[in-house]
Amino acid sequence: MIVTQGLTKHYGKSRAVRDVSMEIRRGEVFGLLGPNGSGKTTTIRMLLGLLRPTAGSASVDGFDSWRHSLEVRRRVSYLPGEVRLPGASRGAQLLRYLNALRGGSGLDRAVALAETVMGLDLGKKVRTFSTGMKQKLALAQAFADPVDVLILDEPTSALDPSARNDVLRLVREARDAGQTVIFSGHVLSEVEQVADRVAIMRRGRLMHVEDMHERRRNLRLLLVRFQGDPPASFPEELELGVRERNGEVLLLEHRGPALPLLGWLASQPVADLAIGTEDLRALYDRYHGPSAVLDPEDR
Repeated sequence: MIVTQGLTKHYGKSRAVRDVSMEIRRGEVFGLLGPNGSGKTTTIRMLLGLLRPTAGSASVDGFDSWRHSLEVRRRVSYLPGEVRLPGASRGAQLLRYLNALRGGSGLDRAVALAETVMGLDLGKKVRTFSTGMKQKLALAQAFADPVDVLILDEPTSALDPSARNDVLRLVREARDAGQTVIFSGHVLSEVEQVADRVAIMRRGRLMHVEDMHERRRNLRLLLVRFQGDPPASFPEELELGVRERNGEVLLLEHRGPALPLLGWLASQPVADLAIGTEDLRALYDRYHGPSAVLDPEDR
């Protein structure tokens, strides 16, 4: 559904996005991660045709994002990170106006989402809404748009915990309906709940793409305390790697079938064992944590 090839954006000597190549599949939730300044929003704006790339290309549903930007925006609903709405309009008036831009077919759903799910009084003027209420109104419109692609930039930033859960549920429903969703956020636990794949950006570069289903299915962490010294090496077919070593205790990473691993552990002098999974924070910290190693190009 979305393809970028060598996508690059420079502002003078500042390199906002550098050589980003990725594919986003039809009907998946794609998490876009990175701190402020990592290039996420600039990448999104180039996807929408709001910025012209310095080099490379982007396309949505086969349409070039810059040369056919109108066709792209017909297929995309975009919620920016900072929502600005006209305060003089009442909530219902604003939804009618926004829906009229797309032919009016999503109005009933937008009103239902705003009133029933988001709990808004659409008879009030937007200027009386809090920041979170304005976010909810914009979200109701975004999820109601009859489009193929949803791009949500920090969609839960101003919301209370209950409303955040509502948004995550709506993201899942959008995916189940066949929409492609780009979910850009800082709250890793939320992205982890809904994303099929995640991409991590750093200083304008795409550092890593991870399939979350494969990660949940295949990655295990083992905290093992041995009786005496731990093994100096492991059978290659077990796909074991050492994360940390502290005397008799090893933190191991395992990617592979469980049965050979369990058989090997049964043959070892194991005093204690804990098996778990790794959350998205640990993956994110490889590129943005205190021990992350910067490439020379990133300095």
